This record gives sequence, structure tokens and C-alpha cells, in this order.
Amino acid sequence: MEWIENHNSLLQIWISFATLSVWIVYAQILMSQYRRTRRPKILINQTRGQSLRARFLVSNMSQESVHIEVILVGLQSDGNEHWYLVSDWEPTQDDDQADTNRYGTFQGPLAAGSSLDIGDIRGLIAQRDAEQRDESRHKVGTGIFDENGVKCTSFEIMVVGVYSSENGVIGASRTFDINDEGAIHPHDAETSQCNKRRERKRMEGLHSRYL
Repeated sequence: MEWIENHNSLLQIWISFATLSVWIVYAQILMSQYRRTRRPKILINQTRGQSLRARFLVSNMSQESVHIEVILVGLQSDGNEHWYLVSDWEPTQDDDQADTNRYGTFQGPLAAGSSLDIGDIRGLIAQRDAEQRDESRHKVGTGIFDENGVKCTSFEIMVVGVYSSENGVIGASRTFDINDEGAIHPHDAETSQCNKRRERKRMEGLHSRYL
């Protein structure tokens, strides 16, 4: 007790610093949680099996609506990459199950917690911008073929949109591998959110090319 009385002022300073440190850490945790909840999150999932008829869902796991501007598919084969705009097209009878609006497009707001069925990979490639490509290339055998007729080993689905709390465009992408039997498997365990500067620059470049 005598030592405490003799060092009372010093102890009060240390207690004040300790209290301040606790509040700073607590404030950082709250800020981190707030930013995480305000950050947009889009999921791209494969459903209905692993064949080329498997369908893909785009889900909005953000707190607010995301306005989808562009959906792109990149076919990858032998180190080459060919991108296709798949968010606008003339609907066909074989594609009546996709979640499109009456304008024949996937563009528009996607509410928080909602999902969008964009169809299967063959439908996305063969039935979009069909006037520029030979559709039969994408329906032969057990594979998917690019515009040069080369069989693809993987493809990437990229969703580009706008979110209220973010400047510029936001988006997400996911790559899927195709084996020799035509089975589709996700390359990674989760959807990649395009948050890094390099990813955003690549996404903005593709966005400006097709919008």
C-alpha cells in the first residue's frame, strides 16, 4: 500500500494508457466489422451436377442490392483466353429456364440475399451473340470449344456490377475446370471477390471493352 501511495501518479498514467489501448482495439474491431458488413459480396456457384448441363447461380450476399452491369465468360485453352459477353442475347426456346427479365438480359438490380440462374455453360456460349459465331462448335462431343475451334480446359465466369457504398465498378469471378470426360469442377473453393487493385484494373478493362 505504501508503494502504491508513493507511485500513485505513475499508476494512474499507466491505467489511463491501458484503458485507451483497450478502447482503440475495440474501436478497430468495430470498424473492421462495419467495413466487412458494408463490403459487397457476390457468389458464383455450380448447381445440378457436374456435367456440361450444370447450371450456375449468381448470389448477392451483400447487405444491399447490387446492380449487375455485365456478365462475362472467358474460355481458356492452351494459354489463350477468349472472352464473351453473356448478359445480353436473344432468348431461345432451349433457354427458357434462365432467370432473365422481359428485355432478354441479366442486367439489373439483384436484391440482397437473392440468386440469379444464368443457365449452363453451353447455353451461355452458344446462345449469346450467336450471329458472330458458329454455334455448332460449342455443341460437339463432350467439350466446349472457343471461337478458333480449340477445346477448352477451363472457363471463368465474371460478374461486374455497381454497389452503393463503393466507387467505380465491383465484381467477382470464379474459374471452373473441364476434364476430358466433360465434367466441370470449381478450380477454387470459393468465389474470388475483385477487391485488389490488380483485379479491379483487369475487371475494369474487360468491363469497358464490352459495356
